[in-house]
Amino acid sequence: MNRGMGGAAASAEARGLPVGTMAAFGVGSLGTGVFSTVPSVLLLYFMTSVLGISPALAAITVFIPKFWDVLIDPVIGMVSDRTQSRWGRRRPYMLVGGITMSLCFVLLFSVPAFETPFERFVYVTLAYMACATAYAVFSVPYIAMPAEISRSPEERTTLMSFRMGFAMAGILLGGAGAPFLVDLAGGGRAGYAVMALTIGVICGIAMIVPVFATRGLGTASVPAEFKLGEGLRQAAACKPFLLLLAAYLLQLAGLGCFSGALPYYAVHIRDGSGITVTLLFVALNVSAIVAMPLWVRLSRGVGKVGAYIGSSVLLVLATAGLWFCDSGASDMFLYAQVCLMGLAFAGQQLFPFALLPDVLDADARATGIHRQGMFTGLWTAGEKLGLALGGLVTGAVLSWTGFVASSGTVVEQPQSALTGVRLAFAILPSLFVAASLLLLVRFRSAHAAERAQ
Repeated sequence: MNRGMGGAAASAEARGLPVGTMAAFGVGSLGTGVFSTVPSVLLLYFMTSVLGISPALAAITVFIPKFWDVLIDPVIGMVSDRTQSRWGRRRPYMLVGGITMSLCFVLLFSVPAFETPFERFVYVTLAYMACATAYAVFSVPYIAMPAEISRSPEERTTLMSFRMGFAMAGILLGGAGAPFLVDLAGGGRAGYAVMALTIGVICGIAMIVPVFATRGLGTASVPAEFKLGEGLRQAAACKPFLLLLAAYLLQLAGLGCFSGALPYYAVHIRDGSGITVTLLFVALNVSAIVAMPLWVRLSRGVGKVGAYIGSSVLLVLATAGLWFCDSGASDMFLYAQVCLMGLAFAGQQLFPFALLPDVLDADARATGIHRQGMFTGLWTAGEKLGLALGGLVTGAVLSWTGFVASSGTVVEQPQSALTGVRLAFAILPSLFVAASLLLLVRFRSAHAAERAQ
């Protein structure tokens, strides 16, 4: 791994973008990876099995803030496009969003002692909406920056490999470290509160680093002047962007199902605990981190789109194989299957973000208007909607199959609920990713036609 990343880094430096800057920019994704993972993995379980909230209400909590993001993300992107300051277009929002998000994250899992589950539901929903808003203020400008700080598609792929490497580390920290911290702090509400404080501080620091690392960078310093309606119409007319976004949304819906079902799978199928979730996420993400340079190298031979399709096919097969990892399957078979999923997961995380700046740069060249922020706002809105859809589907499946909510104790579940957990953990993720392949094939043709113009 080190040799592959080092070679990519040296190549990037030769093209002019300093390696240290690329790495520091990528640190921000440590924070975004943590935040996008912890609620996806723990929030649904925290609400149903610690706060005693029904799966149906918990699913609503997971979905509503993300739907709110669909409305505000394009607006935040447009505002950053039209901003002019001595800190640049993106960095002021990144600073405010990073600090505010870390504070709101602490509140999300530090629930006061309300008497009724409905009061807890209202509190968590409002806290999650505040988290989502602050996260959008940071993430939309942050994701828009690569299209401005480099004009080279190959260099942007290398930049994304740094960024996604840190994102994988953030996903690992969030998915493996957060459950471990909960157990280490004694579990229950107190355990979740300690976890939230620790993770919140880490996220805040990580998100501030790229604010200062990118000082003076940016190829499009003139603020873009356009109305939101005009920008949305232009985005709707950009077929490669819409196809890439729709494919990624479906894949994230699958990831949302997998992540949301993982704690239930660990406890009710494998008779495990938070440590089981930690070990599974270590297996998933360590294999993904190891595979990241290999996908970068492969993309130079077969192209980004071809490599993306290949990783998606592998992800379909790997997630479907989890269906056979029931309570009778050996640990070795389970972890081997999760590692295979991690190999595919690396490509699924890398290539959408490596292709997005290429699409945005092509739009800027075709129109003469730099509106990367507005397009990125639509992208992050779709990203969050996909994860929320996965959480909503998981909650709906658990409710439909009769999962019994509890307040801190493990309750024996009916066989139908156990089947629902396995469906959300394996079959539904595979189906979502399989559907995305149809869109990726169409994207390949549309992207090739756009580049030929």
